[in-house]
Amino acid sequence: MADRIVFVYKSLAKTRRFLYLAEKDAFARVPSALLDAFGPPKFVMMFALDKHKDLPKVKPEELEKSLAEKGYFLRIDLVSEEENLLNEERRWRGLPPLDQEKVRDFFH
Repeated sequence: MADRIVFVYKSLAKTRRFLYLAEKDAFARVPSALLDAFGPPKFVMMFALDKHKDLPKVKPEELEKSLAEKGYFLRIDLVSEEENLLNEERRWRGLPPLDQEKVRDFFH
């Protein structure tokens, strides 16, 4: 994780959606379908990953791995179970809800 600078963008179309990039404005490695769904990105901040061992809602190791392998990391903050469409579908099918950790696995 040494000297990795991370660039963070938020979606202007969807609330609580964040895209982390390995390079500023380097959207070429992000799949076009993901960018279309994400909507217009707005740059919000940059930080040195090695200086932040305790990030909110993302594990630094997962972020580093995704940036190294794919060049990006998508974070979707699920505020409550009611806003979690996956759990709504599971509830409709009579299945138990998933916790946020398991839900996150569906998007990686």
